[in-house]
Amino acid sequence: MGLFIFFQVLLDLALIGGAVWFYLNKREILTETVQPNAQVLEQWRKEWELEKENQAQQLAMQLRSIRLLFEKTKKLVDEKLITFSQFPISQEENELKHLIAEKSQPTIPTLIEFEAQKERLKHETNLDLKSLLSDQLC
Repeated sequence: MGLFIFFQVLLDLALIGGAVWFYLNKREILTETVQPNAQVLEQWRKEWELEKENQAQQLAMQLRSIRLLFEKTKKLVDEKLITFSQFPISQEENELKHLIAEKSQPTIPTLIEFEAQKERLKHETNLDLKSLLSDQLC
């Protein structure tokens, strides 16, 4: 039992001594681990910049190839009027395609037109289910 107490006291003294030593030398210990070498930081920064430039160049090349592929595909579709069926295009289908192409796209209403339509809708009667049922019940 005495031997156990002796080793326990030695362990406690070692722990207390280590804590005191760390407290007295904490400034040197923490500054060495927190502040890495400036040369290493500069090297990392240069590597990151090179990697960033390489990634930007690769992305630009990929975008260019995608754009070229899109332009070639669009050119083929426009020139050849590619159909996705094995049968030849009928006269009716050609006429329908021309009618759809000639049909003008609806324009976005201006603010004045929108306000006029809003005022017109305010003055119209409500056609919801509640008002219709109340008119029928009266």
